[in-house]
Amino acid sequence: METNENITEKLKFIGLNLENIPDKLNFLKNINFRVQKNYNEKNYKVYKYIDVNEIEIFLTPTNRLTDYTEKYAKALPIGAYLNTDTQENIERNVEFLKLIKELQIEAIENLKTQQKNLNKNIPYNVKFYKDYLWQIYYSELSKKYFMLVPIRESECTALFYVLKTQLENKPEQKIYVPICYANYSNKYLDNESMDELEKYLCFFTKEWPLIYEVYDKENNMSIQIIGKAVIYDTIKSEYKILLSQQGEAEDFYKLLKALFILETQLSHYYKFEIKLDKKGSLHFYFENNEIEYKELVSFIKKEYVKGLEKIIKAKEDKINIEKNLKNLKNHCRILDKEYFEKEKQISTFLECKKTFLGRVKYFIKYKKKITPTTKEKTIEKEDVGKLKYCERMEIKDSYTIEELLALYTNLDQEINNIKDLELDIEALNKRIDILQTKIKNANQYIKEIDEHKKSIFAFWRFTNKDEAKQLNESTLETPKVKKLKKTFNYELDFEDLSKQLDKTERELFTKDETDNIFIATTDIINDINLIINNNKIQEEHLQNLKKEMAKSDKLITFDIFGSISSSKDKIKTLGNIKHRENEKNKFAILNLREETTMQEYTNTLKQIYESIEKSMDKFQNKIEIPIYKTGDLEDGLNVFYINPENALKHATNKETNLYKIILKENTNCLAFTNIIYYNNTNRTLPLGMHVTDGILLNTKKLNLELKEKNENYIIKAEDDSVKPETLKINILEYKIC
Repeated sequence: METNENITEKLKFIGLNLENIPDKLNFLKNINFRVQKNYNEKNYKVYKYIDVNEIEIFLTPTNRLTDYTEKYAKALPIGAYLNTDTQENIERNVEFLKLIKELQIEAIENLKTQQKNLNKNIPYNVKFYKDYLWQIYYSELSKKYFMLVPIRESECTALFYVLKTQLENKPEQKIYVPICYANYSNKYLDNESMDELEKYLCFFTKEWPLIYEVYDKENNMSIQIIGKAVIYDTIKSEYKILLSQQGEAEDFYKLLKALFILETQLSHYYKFEIKLDKKGSLHFYFENNEIEYKELVSFIKKEYVKGLEKIIKAKEDKINIEKNLKNLKNHCRILDKEYFEKEKQISTFLECKKTFLGRVKYFIKYKKKITPTTKEKTIEKEDVGKLKYCERMEIKDSYTIEELLALYTNLDQEINNIKDLELDIEALNKRIDILQTKIKNANQYIKEIDEHKKSIFAFWRFTNKDEAKQLNESTLETPKVKKLKKTFNYELDFEDLSKQLDKTERELFTKDETDNIFIATTDIINDINLIINNNKIQEEHLQNLKKEMAKSDKLITFDIFGSISSSKDKIKTLGNIKHRENEKNKFAILNLREETTMQEYTNTLKQIYESIEKSMDKFQNKIEIPIYKTGDLEDGLNVFYINPENALKHATNKETNLYKIILKENTNCLAFTNIIYYNNTNRTLPLGMHVTDGILLNTKKLNLELKEKNENYIIKAEDDSVKPETLKINILEYKIC
């Protein structure tokens, strides 16, 4: 329990003498302060270095999360809590002494150390640990800084740090703090541009950024943007954009706006990629070329010229397609006319054969007229020499985005017209095929009629038959069915996939097989790969394994119960589901003893590898999924991960390779599901992949082809840190041939 002596000691530490209150703390005038309407104080917008001596301290009997209007209405200068000349001041003085009583001197020293570090460098993330404790405001009306301290909070260290620093009477002592309810100054960009900047960055990075105005110790302002970006597949990284001049801020804003308009308005032509440099700054790329604002004019001109070439090509294609369509229409009219004549002759025959006089009349009329056999006509081919579209276009020195959008809008219209013409050609080709088939059948039928007109008696017998070939017979078109593939989404599909994989492996594999697969989840996989490549295992490996066994509490002794669990087994949790299963023991699976020789160890690993290969032959994935691995791609067994973030956890250096393989359907592999890590003697093990999302592949048996190579950076920075951790990733995408 605190005593009066302790309170006196803390007051002395602060340098505050309640019997002789300094004049600077005895001010009684309030500060005029207004908050802009609809202001959201969820995140601070402005951070500054300010002189402690310029801060006037106010105390308010509220909590930190109390509405600002109430806090401000109840606020009084600190002098009202230090004097005891009235009954009200005595009561307030008691509340102030309670704060002194709860004060921890060590906390003030820690805050002093923090501010000392912050005076050297601004944190990478701008914000810092417990920055919300600094309840400092700036009044535009009074041109003063003031501290509004809610005394209902138990944490008032910032108050006493400011008070102690002011009482030291040193000339200039600056602290780095957020300014509450401070809006952007509009010095570089106005509020509307800031809002748009947030929207554009969110579009490209898939995460909402935080934008700060930061003032250094010389009161020089910079715009600092902090956020996270999806840099590759589902991999996210922190980034930081520093804009220290108005021109730089305007250029960056215009660049983002231009790229945003292009990708949203012409999404089928433009897809911009983002990359980070080792400092965490964002860069934008199109077709592997970086785009900067200073090159934006030339980029737009280049894209405009490319668009012109595409339009000219589209118009040439349109002219030639229209010519081809015209030829097809003419050919179709000829076939229609020919088929009409054949149909008329056959219809006349079918009508005449109904009566005796009609047969005689048809025989006499067509006796001398022999219908020639019409050869099957072929479609007229398009001329070899294509027509060229000629239009003189003068290229200007520069183009606007509006002109580029208009150009590509015209291009889209031309392409749509071409698609319509191609559909017309497709329909005409089908009609021509049908007409040719009908004419062929009609010719065969008429030919058969003509063969029986040699004599009246032969013709009479033929007309008495009921058989007739159908005129409308045509080729039956088989519809093309395109098989749809399910696209794997880690966040949505992983849980169901992991359960299905675990269920399948429990049905396929015996306990010995899952034990052998478990060995591949450990570092022993490196020794197995040595055996696969006919290399010798060093004796040191075995000795280190024996030392690890000796240090562990899993010493191998013969157990007559095997893996049967007793009623005393501890309840464990896996995936928020309780179970009573034991983890597998690699030393027991290896049957490792102190006297185990290198030959015995090698033979055991050979048997384990053979078992793994047999298991892998029995198991195939049922859905196409991307998998990832860092480090080196071994010629043998490799552990990949479904989540690339988990693969990156195994990166040990400041630079690593990230391998990506699209695992096709029905590829032989093994999944590190729960049954691989735990025994399931009691049948209580939950389904899924809760230990890891590893996938085991034997790349020695796969034909891998490098499809694409790229590089990027991943940035990670903790609060208060000045220099972030940087990881360079060399991305190598392979496909299974």
